[in-house]
Amino acid sequence: MRLLILLIFITSLFGACNTSSNYQAYKNYSQAKQKYIQSILDNNTKHKINALKDIVKCGKFLGFNVVKYQQRLNQLLSKNKKTHHTTTKKVVSKPKFQNPLKIKSRYIKVLSFNPIRIRLTTNMKVLHSTLYKKSKNYKYYYIFDIYNAKVNRAIIKKLNNNILLKIVQNNKKRVRVVLYSTHKINIKYVKYPILTIHYSKTEKEIKNPILKAYSNFPKYRKKIIVIDAGHGGKDPGGIGAYHIKEKNIVLPLAKDLKYELVKRGYKVYLTRSTDKFITLKKRTQFANKKHADLFISLHCNIAPKHPEVHGIETYFLSPARSEKAKRVASLENSAIGNLRTTTQNIVLNFLNKNKIIDSTKLALDIQKSLIYNLKKHYRSIKDGGVRPAPFWVLVGSSMPAILIETGFISNKKEALKLKNKTYQKRYAKYIAEGIDSYFRKNP
Repeated sequence: MRLLILLIFITSLFGACNTSSNYQAYKNYSQAKQKYIQSILDNNTKHKINALKDIVKCGKFLGFNVVKYQQRLNQLLSKNKKTHHTTTKKVVSKPKFQNPLKIKSRYIKVLSFNPIRIRLTTNMKVLHSTLYKKSKNYKYYYIFDIYNAKVNRAIIKKLNNNILLKIVQNNKKRVRVVLYSTHKINIKYVKYPILTIHYSKTEKEIKNPILKAYSNFPKYRKKIIVIDAGHGGKDPGGIGAYHIKEKNIVLPLAKDLKYELVKRGYKVYLTRSTDKFITLKKRTQFANKKHADLFISLHCNIAPKHPEVHGIETYFLSPARSEKAKRVASLENSAIGNLRTTTQNIVLNFLNKNKIIDSTKLALDIQKSLIYNLKKHYRSIKDGGVRPAPFWVLVGSSMPAILIETGFISNKKEALKLKNKTYQKRYAKYIAEGIDSYFRKNP
């Protein structure tokens, strides 16, 4: 019993690698690394050796590369033998003193301003908040409070024409970092071990200078376009390969398309900018209220029984003439419930009759731009053609309106492409080029 207690006491002092399971070995491996770092700070050779032994033993068991640790251990053991022989002759007691490395500084250090990088210590905590205030100079305040911290001197720096940075001692235990801005900005940050703050302009801030830059563009660049990201909220749309949801593909694509069109001088609105459900009727009502010149609805196609099918298709509002168009339309129209085909055709012939030709032209220009340009980067792009179909999301729009089936998410390769950010940005760019082409021909 005494022997067992003694063994437990020794292992608690020096640690040991428990190789009964991978989990225990990895846990001991991580603990040994922490002890090794602490032993370096304490300048304690004995603890370094014990920690390195555990790292090597656990690392070998786990199959890690521990050559560097083994070499360091061998060096320490050889040095320890030499010092042991020399110190046995004469023992000199060293005066006790506090290791300065163990004193954790309470002072922050600013490393850079773009992005803002501030070095912290482990006992510091960061809280972030955003305030919106009405003032003469700045409206938006982005605040980062660093607790248990000090700053040597206050820092006030103008980052650009719209953003001012202040780093000050707010009270005895807190440093406050504030970004003052005339416009709303995008803030992305990482707290530890270095507080890193990335700041960039929002689309609203970018919009004005872009419009000025493109003021010499043709009049059609002042046109109003409404982009509709299909489905959303409780309606996920189609669910394809890798459980990819249609609503999660078309929303970022809609945002990329808006940015691309704003860059070209168009005035652009989104029917939804977040993951929320909007009825089909309200989408075209929104476009009519904005007096839009074009309405573009983005969707993804799906054919679960034929996962090999892929390609890009563009539709304009009209009674369906093919079985394929009817099938696709029935999937997208599921939100309105059951409606007889004859009733659909009567309504469609009554609404948007004068806009069918313009919608056809728009669909052709966009489809041509997408296929021609995407093929430069991707060999597998397939032209699914331009087709008429009774999409109810387009019903009620008083402007040329089309629906783009961006690809088949039931096809594994095409689903991964649609999810790729580079592909989405290129896709948005080529839709915008198709819109340019349409307005050049139809000002």
